[in-house]
Amino acid sequence: MESAIVASHGDALPPLKDTLVFLVSFIMGRVDAYAVFRFEFGPAIELLYWCRTFLAVARISRELTPQSMHFHHMILTLDADCRRALDAVYSVPVAPHHSGLTSEQAVFVAHDVKKGDLVRVQAFAGTGKTRSLLAYAEKRPHLRFLYLAFNAATAQSARSQFPRHVACRTLHSVALHGATLADGQELGTIRARDVVRILRGRLPQGNSRKSDGPPEQLSSSTAAAYVLKTLERFMQSDDPHIRQVHIPKALTQHTDLEPHAVADAASALWDAICTGKTASGKLVPCPHDAYMKIAQLAGSVAFFEPYDAVLVDEAQDLSRCQTALVMQARRHCGVIFVGDVHQKIYAFRGGSAAAFDARLYPPSASFELTRSFRFGDGVAEIASTILGLKADQRPRLHGTGTAHVFRTQHRAPAMPLRTSATLALAVPHTRIYRTNVRLALDALQLAATLPMAKRLYLKTSQNMQQSALISLLRDAHALFHGKRPSSMPLRDFGAWKELVEHVQAEEGGGDSKLGLAVSLSPLLEQSDFLEQVCRLETRFCDKEEDALVVMSTVHQAKGLEWDRVVLADDFSPLYESSVPMLHPQVTLWFAQDELNHMYVAITRARSELVLPDGIMRWIAALNGLFRYRLTEKGKEKCPKCGAKTCMVQLCQPYAPRDMCAVSQEVSRAAFDACVTTLGCLGCLRSMLADDEDLEDFVRWVDSCGVSATTGILSHAAVGRTIKKYSERPHKRSSIAPPPEPLTTEAYSQHLANRRDCVSVWFALERHWRGQMC
Repeated sequence: MESAIVASHGDALPPLKDTLVFLVSFIMGRVDAYAVFRFEFGPAIELLYWCRTFLAVARISRELTPQSMHFHHMILTLDADCRRALDAVYSVPVAPHHSGLTSEQAVFVAHDVKKGDLVRVQAFAGTGKTRSLLAYAEKRPHLRFLYLAFNAATAQSARSQFPRHVACRTLHSVALHGATLADGQELGTIRARDVVRILRGRLPQGNSRKSDGPPEQLSSSTAAAYVLKTLERFMQSDDPHIRQVHIPKALTQHTDLEPHAVADAASALWDAICTGKTASGKLVPCPHDAYMKIAQLAGSVAFFEPYDAVLVDEAQDLSRCQTALVMQARRHCGVIFVGDVHQKIYAFRGGSAAAFDARLYPPSASFELTRSFRFGDGVAEIASTILGLKADQRPRLHGTGTAHVFRTQHRAPAMPLRTSATLALAVPHTRIYRTNVRLALDALQLAATLPMAKRLYLKTSQNMQQSALISLLRDAHALFHGKRPSSMPLRDFGAWKELVEHVQAEEGGGDSKLGLAVSLSPLLEQSDFLEQVCRLETRFCDKEEDALVVMSTVHQAKGLEWDRVVLADDFSPLYESSVPMLHPQVTLWFAQDELNHMYVAITRARSELVLPDGIMRWIAALNGLFRYRLTEKGKEKCPKCGAKTCMVQLCQPYAPRDMCAVSQEVSRAAFDACVTTLGCLGCLRSMLADDEDLEDFVRWVDSCGVSATTGILSHAAVGRTIKKYSERPHKRSSIAPPPEPLTTEAYSQHLANRRDCVSVWFALERHWRGQMC
C-alpha cells in the first residue's frame, strides 16, 4: 500500500508523512476513516477516494483468486468505513426549522399545490409524514382538503387530529360513493364455495400435476380458487378487461387447466357481480375490491369536486386500481401522495407503489423526508444498508438519539420445538416474524420452555388473535386426521388434500391461515400435538404490557414501534438463494419485496435491535462484519504463547445480545462493540493459510514498517518507507490492453463461473457496465 501511495502522491493528497501515519493507523484498526479530517478538507476527501480505489483493487484481486471466500470482511469493512465518512460529508444535515418542523418538512409544507398537480413525498420510516400533512393543512385554512387513509382506524384517528377544513375518509368509502351497485345487492365476501354455486356448469375442469404420482382430478373448490384469484388480480389492476396476465402462475405449475377457460370463468363471475345476480336470478354479493374496480372503470370524479387537494397517506399500499381512481381527481384538484415506497409489503393484496412510478405518473414536485424521530443512528445505519441493496444510490436515513444494534446470541440453528432445557428469558422484548408459520412454531416452543410465571402476547391481525390461533391449530389437527373441523375457514374443506390444492392456488397466500395449517403438517403427525396446543393456550396474557415476549408479524408491526425488537430468522429469500441475482443490487421483484419486509421490521425498534444471522449475511455483503486491530505493546499476554507483545484483536460492530441478561453494556465505538484478542503476530502466522482476511492484515502489517514487537510506527520507519519506494523508477506496462470484445467475453465468462461471489458485482458492475454495452 505504501508503494502505491508514494508512487501516486501528488499535490491533491495531504503531506506524505502525515498520509502514511494516517493510513497505517487506519489499517491497523486504531482510528476510523473520520480521522482523515484532521487534514484540510479537499486533500482529506481525495485520500478517502484513493483508499476506496486501493481497497477495490485488493478486493478484485481476491475475487479473481480460485477458491476465494464469499466475503472479504477486512476489505469490505475498511471500504464501508470510508464510504460512511464520505456520506457524512456530502449528506445535507436535516436541521430543525423555526416552525418546529425539520428543514425537509418545512420545504414540503411551503410548496403550494394547484389543480392538476401531482406531488410526491417519499417519507422514510418514522419521519413524521402525518405530522407533515397536518402542518400542510394547518397552513392553508382557506382550502378544503380530502385526507384518504388506507383503513378505517387510521381515518378515525385522523379526524381527531386534522382541522375542520380537512375531510378524513377511507378510499373505499369514496369508491363506494362513486360506484353504482345493482338493485338489492349487498356488500360481502365471495369464497371459493360461492364461486362453485354462482358459475355451476361454467366452472373449468382439470387435473393436478404431480411429480411423484399420477394426476388426480381437481375438486370444484380448487378450480374455483383459481378463478377467484384471477378475478382478484383483475380487480386490483388498472386494466379494463380480464386478460391471461391476471391468471396465477401456479395454475400452469400445478394443474392442466386451460388458461383461457379460467379467464372466461373469471369474466363470467365478474359479470355476475356487476349485475348482482346469477343466471338463475340468485343474488350475488359485491366484494370491496369489486366496487373499487367499478368506480375506477366508471371514471367517477364527482366526489372530488368540492376539494382543492387530496392528501393520500400510505400511498405505497395502493393497488394500481386505487391509484388510477385517485389520479382521476386531478381534473378538479391537486393530489399529494405521501408514503414510503420501501414499505410496500402488501403486494399479495395488490399493493403496487404505482403512485411513486415517475414513468406512469410524472410528478410536478417531489420531496423526501429522511430524519426519523423513532430510532437512533444505529438503526438508521442498518436500515440504510438494507435499502442500499435495492438502489444504485443508497438512501441515507438519519436517526435521533442513540440506538444499539446487536446480533443474535446463539448462531447455531434454531432449537428444536421440544427441548428439556428451560429458556430463562429475563428481558421483555418484541419478536417480529416474516411468516405466521414461524410465529406459531416459536409460540409452541416458548410455551414449553418459558417459566410458568412468564407470559406471551400475540400482536397479530384480528383473525389471528390468540383464540383464533388455538382454534385453527385444533381444526388443522382434526382435518389432518380425517375429522370434521368445527370452525371456519377449515370447515369449508372435506379433506386435507383439498386444502393443500387450495393453498397452491392461493398465489401469495401461503402465509394465510390456510397456508399456516398446511405448513404445520409435520407437527400434526405428533401424538402429543393437542397437548402442546393446550399448554400454549395457558401461556397467553390479555394485555401487552404483562407479557415477557410480544410476538408479531411484520405486516401487523407496520406502523408500530417498541423499545427492544428481536427479528426472527425467517426473512427470505435466504442470502445463498439470492446471491446470483445481485447486480450489484437485488433487481428481481420478489427479492426487492423481501428487502422491504426486512426494512419495515428493522425500523420498528426505538432503542435496541437484535438481528438474526440471515440479515447479518446481507449486511456482510456490503459492509463486512469485522476488522482486525494491532495493539501497541502492553501488559496483556498472548493467549497462545504467553508473550507480552503487541496483540491482534478481532473487532466487531455488533455484539451478541443475550436475552437472558437484564442489562448489557455496549461500547459506542464503531468497531469496539465486541473485541476478542486472538494472539501475537508470531502465533497467528500459522493460521494465514486458512484465513484470507488475516493473511491480508498480516501482509499489510509486514509491509508498513510497524514494529512486530512494540506495534509502533517510528519516524525512522516512515523515512525508510518513503526513501525505499521513491527511489524506485516508475514502471508502466508495455502490454497493450486486450481488444474490447475479448475483455467483455472474459468478464462474462468470469461471472458465469463465479455467480456466487456477490462482492465481484459490488466492485466491478459500475466500471464494466460501460464496457459491456
